Amino acid sequence: MKILNTLLLGVLATATVSSCSDDKFEGFYENPAKTTQATCDHLMTGAFWNGNDYTFNKYWRMYTWDNIFGKYAQTIGYKNNTGSDYYYNDGYVNDRWANFYKILAQYRQLENKYNALSDANKENNRIYKDLTEIFVYDHLAQMCDLFGDVPFTKAGMIGITGDLAGSRAPFDNDEDLYKMMIENLGTIYKDLEHYKASGTAMVKATLIAQDFINKGNIDKWLAYANSLRLRMAVQVSLKGSLTAFGQAAVKECMGRTLVTDDAKGIEVISDKDGFNFWEDFRNGFRDINNVASQPMIDAMTKLGEADQDPRLKVMYSANKDGKYIGTNRSEKNAFQEANGSKFNGFGEKEWKDRYYAALDSATYTDNQLMVSPIVTAAEVDFLQAEAIQRGWAQGNAEQAFVNGMVNSSKFYYRENNMYASAKGKHYTYPGDDVVKAYATRLWASYTDKLDAILTMKWVHFGIFQATQAWTSIRRTGYPMLTYPTDTDAKDIKDLPNRIKYPNSTKASNKQNYDAVVATQGDKSETKLFWAK
Repeated sequence: MKILNTLLLGVLATATVSSCSDDKFEGFYENPAKTTQATCDHLMTGAFWNGNDYTFNKYWRMYTWDNIFGKYAQTIGYKNNTGSDYYYNDGYVNDRWANFYKILAQYRQLENKYNALSDANKENNRIYKDLTEIFVYDHLAQMCDLFGDVPFTKAGMIGITGDLAGSRAPFDNDEDLYKMMIENLGTIYKDLEHYKASGTAMVKATLIAQDFINKGNIDKWLAYANSLRLRMAVQVSLKGSLTAFGQAAVKECMGRTLVTDDAKGIEVISDKDGFNFWEDFRNGFRDINNVASQPMIDAMTKLGEADQDPRLKVMYSANKDGKYIGTNRSEKNAFQEANGSKFNGFGEKEWKDRYYAALDSATYTDNQLMVSPIVTAAEVDFLQAEAIQRGWAQGNAEQAFVNGMVNSSKFYYRENNMYASAKGKHYTYPGDDVVKAYATRLWASYTDKLDAILTMKWVHFGIFQATQAWTSIRRTGYPMLTYPTDTDAKDIKDLPNRIKYPNSTKASNKQNYDAVVATQGDKSETKLFWAK
C-alpha cells in the first residue's frame, strides 16, 4: 500500500489502537488521542486499521489463532500432544473477541457521524459508511461462525452514549444476524453501483487516499461485497431456517460482479512503507508447525506421485529423499519426536536429515512480501461449483471447479514469486492448460463431486485461511478427516463444533451472557445452526 498522507482522526479513546505496530501507524497518522475532529473517511480507515490483526497475516494471528484452527482443519502439520490436541487458550479467544468490538466501536462512531450529516453531505459520505459496513460484516460473520450468537445491534455504543451500564449489549441470534448481513450486503451493492456512476471526483480522490484495502477501486469493492454475500448465502443454504432465503441469494449473487480473477483478488499486500506484517507472520512458521500436513499431501497426490497437484511444490519442500511426508493424527508423539527436525518445531534432526516435508520457504517462511487474502477468486469459484452441484444455481459445476483450480494455482505461484528470496526456490506457473488438464483428470477421479469441490477448496484455504477451512468442514463434512478422541484431555476431548465465549465477557456482561446460555448454551460440542 502507499503511505496515506491524510490524517486518521477520531479513533475512540475507549477503543484506541493498541498493538505492537501502533508506533509505525502513528508515524503516518496524527495521534488519535490528540485529535478533536473526525471525518467519515478517516473513521473508515480507523476501522480497517483496528481490524488489522485478523486481516493481515500477522505473527500474532498465526501463532495464537490460525494455529488453533489449522490444527482443527488439519491444513497445517503439527505434533500430536495427548491431553491438549483440541485445547485453545481463553486469553487468545478474548483477544479475537476484543478486536472485533474495537472494529465495531469505530464503525459506530462513523455511523453516528454520518447520521448527523445533512442530506447533501450524506450523499458524499455514504461510500465510507458502506465500505466500512462490508468490512464489519466480514468480521461479524467470522464471529458468528466461531461463537454463534454475539452482541451486535446494540453493541459498540459506549463511545457515543458514555453509558457504561447501557453498553452491556444483549446477544443477537446468529441466524438473524446472517439474514441481516445478506440483505444489507445486497443493498450496499446497489449503493456502490450508484456511487460508481455518480461519485464526485473529490470523494473518489479521498477514497483512493484512505482505502488501503482496495485503493478506492469500486469494481473491487463491488466484487468484495457480492463475493462475501455469496460466501454467507452458501453458508446458510444447507441447513437451518434460512435455506430457501440463502439459495435465492446465491442465485442473485452469481448474476452480479464477483471475484473471478486471481489478479483481482481482495487482499492486502505487505510492502516497505512501515506496514510490514510479513516478517512477523513468516517468523511464526519458523517457531512452530513448519511441517507439512499429510491429509493435505494426500489430497494433492490423489492421482499418484507421478501426477501431482501443480500447487504441491510451491506449498511444501520435500524431505531429504525428495518425498512429501507430513504429520497426521494417527502418529504417536514419540514417533514424531524421533523423526522431527529442529526447523519443524519439534525433534532434533538437521535439515539434511529431514524426514518430514516443510513449508516452502519462498512461499511462506522467507517471503518478505506475503499476500494476505481476504476473498480469493479460487474460493468464489469453488463456492459457485458447490452451488451448481447442489442444484441451487444453473451452470457447469466441473467448469467452475476447473476455474477454481486455475485461480488457486495462480495464487500460490504468485505467492511463491512475490519476493526474490535467496533461500527458497521459485517456480514458473506451468500455464492454464496444464492446470486445466490436471483439474479435469482430478474431477473425473472423484465419484462424489462435492468431495472434489470441497476438498480442493480446503486445500486452497491451507494455512492462510485456516478458520475458513475449519468452518467449511463443520458445514459440509468435507474432506472426511480422522479426529480421534483425546481421552487424556481435561476439558475438550473431541473436535469442537464452536468456540466458547471468553471468560472476560462472562464477567463483564454477565446478565446477557446468562441469557444466551439459557437459549444457545456455551459448550464446545454445540453445533451452530448451519453445521452438518
